[in-house]
Amino acid sequence: MEISTLAMYHCLAFVWYFFVTYSITHIRAEERPSEVFLYGGQWKYLTVLNLVLQAVFYGVSFLADVLRLIKKLRCAKCVISSRDLLFSVLAFPVSTFVSISFWTLYTYSRELVYPKSLDGVIPLWLNHAM
Repeated sequence: MEISTLAMYHCLAFVWYFFVTYSITHIRAEERPSEVFLYGGQWKYLTVLNLVLQAVFYGVSFLADVLRLIKKLRCAKCVISSRDLLFSVLAFPVSTFVSISFWTLYTYSRELVYPKSLDGVIPLWLNHAM
């Protein structure tokens, strides 16, 4: 894939994950269930932390692509190695764990990972985006 196309993809993915993370942090609900956001708010959920991690990863990937496009080789090498380390150590393992554990627990019992009381708090489009 060409670098400019890859940079555009990473930019769009970064903007999307940033927007979803921003939207999650600004959920306002008058009838918020007391047991759901007790102790730590939405930051205690692995899906929210995974969204932040994905936004950081795509931001670093976009930066690496831009540096490669403007031929800053010394800086690009450092950012590319950081991106690769971030992906192999955090982004891929955490995303895989969150996906597998969420869907396994959701199949077993929905109330364990996503209580029905959250349906009125988190909009359907935002829940699907996560």
